[in-house]
Amino acid sequence: MKATAKTIGFVTLLLTFLLSGPGSLAQTCCSGGVPISGNLGLPASSVGTWQFSLNYDANVLKTLLDERTVLDDLTRERQTNTIIFEIGYTLTERISFDVFTSYVRQERILRPIGFDQNEVFTNGFGDAVFLGKYKILNPLQLGLGLKMPTGASDLTFDGIPLNADLQPGSGAWDVILWSNYTNTFGFRQSLTFNGTAIYRETGVNDEYLGIQKYEFGNEIQLIAGLADRFTLGSTLLDPSIRFRYRKAGEDINNDFRLPNTGGEWVFINPGVSIPIQPTLSWQINAELPLYSKVYGTQLTPTFRINTGFYWNIKPKNNESIIQF
Repeated sequence: MKATAKTIGFVTLLLTFLLSGPGSLAQTCCSGGVPISGNLGLPASSVGTWQFSLNYDANVLKTLLDERTVLDDLTRERQTNTIIFEIGYTLTERISFDVFTSYVRQERILRPIGFDQNEVFTNGFGDAVFLGKYKILNPLQLGLGLKMPTGASDLTFDGIPLNADLQPGSGAWDVILWSNYTNTFGFRQSLTFNGTAIYRETGVNDEYLGIQKYEFGNEIQLIAGLADRFTLGSTLLDPSIRFRYRKAGEDINNDFRLPNTGGEWVFINPGVSIPIQPTLSWQINAELPLYSKVYGTQLTPTFRINTGFYWNIKPKNNESIIQF
């Protein structure tokens, strides 16, 4: 029997959905995942200080790239919405600790021409990170972190196993090397330079899809920027601008490097922080890509928004001030 246009369309939609599952040629593992590394590291503070940070992070991927070429394709979209909680404690003048955790919603949207929108999503707690930091010199800190697979990595949607990049957790232990340099300028004490370097050595999920091994690509990030303080009427404003370079290697599945994963990006990140109380501040920042080069064909970030609150509790014998 000759297939009708409706039947052909249904089969096309079904194949599109299935091909977007495990083994897809348009994975976004390295650019649309949980924002861990770039959010690590609370500011240096005095001994006995507790620090808390609660943020909402939305990463929207609507740009389809073939290496550096933007493709005219609006039929697919990815979005990662993350609630990030970080707590830190300064033990001594040189030693401090941070703990990072998150709750994640991963979304994948397909809009086949002539058919209804199809949406796949997952929700759950993400992986946690413990970061120990040591102050070498007053402006320089070094850190060693461990990412623990506390998030689920085996969720399904309508009974269909989902790709690693749609899971809230990676199912693997990672090692993180972290460093931070902060310094003020003599001609303007409120003007601060901050630079951060992060390397993440990823581990292997030995139970991916039940029987496979999966490893996300290793990651390098370099972040540098300036922050200052101004008064607008009776309101204090702390504007900042940062640049972030990120390079992620190709993912590995059963010892084979996956095409269409990994790449290099440069982002610009303008933001502002507003002190609400001496120990509490609210911040918001946006992130836009300046340069993107992916391996193969991938969805890549179009824009990102991050906003939230920072709060510290200092010992009673110290005056409470906001740390930036």
